[in-house]
Amino acid sequence: MAEIDPALPSKHFDELLSPLPRRHANLLLQLRTGHVPLQTYFARIGKTAAATCPTCHEEPESVAHFLLRCSTYTLHRAVHFLPLGHSGRTLRTLLNTEDALRPLFKFINATGRLRRVFGELADIPACGDGDA
Repeated sequence: MAEIDPALPSKHFDELLSPLPRRHANLLLQLRTGHVPLQTYFARIGKTAAATCPTCHEEPESVAHFLLRCSTYTLHRAVHFLPLGHSGRTLRTLLNTEDALRPLFKFINATGRLRRVFGELADIPACGDGDA
């Protein structure tokens, strides 16, 4: 967690979560804690024997693998995280900055990887759109 937000628990994270719909906030919290339905978590709790990524079979499917490295999602990553620049290649940015939330949830929708648990995530307003 320290690599994502060294100040946890933090007021910043509360402010990041508060405007989000419950499903989005729940998913963000699970991504940050590693308690998200990916193979590494399932292996840790004994639900599966292997933590290997089911789509690329290259390494354990952790949050970092899913969001940053899985070769299956390279195109989705390029499309959705490109506007974030170089910083969009870090968990600290993706899971801790308001500007990254919309691209993050769009990426997750595009991959379909967590749809079985979270369903289709509604689009959230871009940073600065307010309530208009």
